[in-house]
Amino acid sequence: MRASHQPTRELARRFLVAIEARIARGLVGIPEPAPLSPTVAELVERFLHEYRQPRIKDLPRYRQFATSNLRRALPSLGALRADAVKAADLDRLRDQLARTCSPGSAGLTFTFLKTAFAWAARLGILKGNPLHRVQAPRPRSAEVEYLSADEVAALLLAADRLAATGGVAERLLRGAVYLALHAGLRKGELFGLRWRDLDLENRRLTIRSSFATTPKGGKPRHLRLPAVVVPVLQALAKECPPTAEGLVFPRLHRGRWGMYATTSSMLGLPALLGAAGCRPLARAWHALRHTFASHYIMQGGNILALQQMLGHSDLKMTAIYAHLAPDYLGAEMDRLRFKPPGEPPAT
Repeated sequence: MRASHQPTRELARRFLVAIEARIARGLVGIPEPAPLSPTVAELVERFLHEYRQPRIKDLPRYRQFATSNLRRALPSLGALRADAVKAADLDRLRDQLARTCSPGSAGLTFTFLKTAFAWAARLGILKGNPLHRVQAPRPRSAEVEYLSADEVAALLLAADRLAATGGVAERLLRGAVYLALHAGLRKGELFGLRWRDLDLENRRLTIRSSFATTPKGGKPRHLRLPAVVVPVLQALAKECPPTAEGLVFPRLHRGRWGMYATTSSMLGLPALLGAAGCRPLARAWHALRHTFASHYIMQGGNILALQQMLGHSDLKMTAIYAHLAPDYLGAEMDRLRFKPPGEPPAT
């Protein structure tokens, strides 16, 4: 039947000869062609639905983040067979991403792409990982963007004035700004903070959440609540809108108070910075965390203590503030001593 479907008599004859040769060698049947590799788009789709790792704390959020990053690669690679991706294809993708997004975003796209291909290779979907030796674009070193002491004073004054004339939303903003500047919390830690995590009487603060998940380091950390923040939070506790989670800084969204990661990303902070006369900040809430760390170090704080307060798992992350220390390299260059010319050798 297979031979009869060949386009010419000669090809049909060759087909039958090949079958007879296989039988003579003890092989039975007609060899089936190897299944085609999935396209990159098909591989990405399967990866997003099937990939699991015990270390991933929030799988739906991971998949959402992976989707947004992998989507950038599909216009360039999506139609290619996954096992046929070449270095030239990746160079073309790299050039395209360099024109349309930041180096950090391009690096994330390559990182997720390599993870997807490695996963497919482990499952036998691909015979190998063509991205195994490909270097992802390296992001530029993150700039430490922080407010000066005068800008901090102006921002706190503007927050106080807004809270005095506004409503509960403005007082929530004031409390979040005070806590971010004086404790260095991440944005997710601020908006995932629960009242049960605060002991205002004994000035204890426990960071156990980042929005609805665990903090970035994977475990809670315990801090001393700064005295200047206590009266602000005490006043806020009396009028904070109740939520199912007991949030300290809930957001009002479509008439309901709760935890909304997307709408809480700004919380009116850029407008408050403008009212205070501060310069615009690329990542406003994270800049307040940088402000806390930078001024702590500039006022003689210990880098190891700062690592614990910020919740950094690696001291290298905290070391970006080291150059701000007042004695950083100050006296170190004077440690070296050479013998003055003509001085007799020591006996």
